[in-house]
Amino acid sequence: ALGALSAQRKPFQDSPTPSGNSSAAVLLMRLHAFTNESKYREYADKTLRVFAGLAEQVGIFAGTYGIAALWNFRPHTQVVVVGNDQTAQHLYASAVAPFALNKAVIRVRHANDHLPPALAETVRELPGVKDGKSLAVVCSNFACLPPIDHPDQLAKTLHEVLTR
Repeated sequence: ALGALSAQRKPFQDSPTPSGNSSAAVLLMRLHAFTNESKYREYADKTLRVFAGLAEQVGIFAGTYGIAALWNFRPHTQVVVVGNDQTAQHLYASAVAPFALNKAVIRVRHANDHLPPALAETVRELPGVKDGKSLAVVCSNFACLPPIDHPDQLAKTLHEVLTR
């Protein structure tokens, strides 16, 4: 009655689309980063462990597994840009410029806009936010750095955080 869902086979390799299990592990790691719910990280870790011995055998067809593993072993980094002016636009441009698989950038007009729970409390209490000042905050592994209001400083800070 379940068709393909009843199959015991769990495809691992990306061919031609990303592996469902590896994609699920990436999603679970991202959910953990936004919510700080440990159950998501635990599920992702279990999924990665099931397939750990296969990655070497399938080589380049384990790309999505590699992305999930990177999320598992590197701290997640989130940049929140708050503001709706030219400064906020420049901060956002600096935030999205460096590529990193484990980085997410969120831009909100006001600190009261919807934010992931793990960031909401921190962002609303940042100095300058209540005054309407545009700024960015970089958080990595659930620890946030002081607010940044200059795009060049944001670029420098992101480089330091992402290359640790």
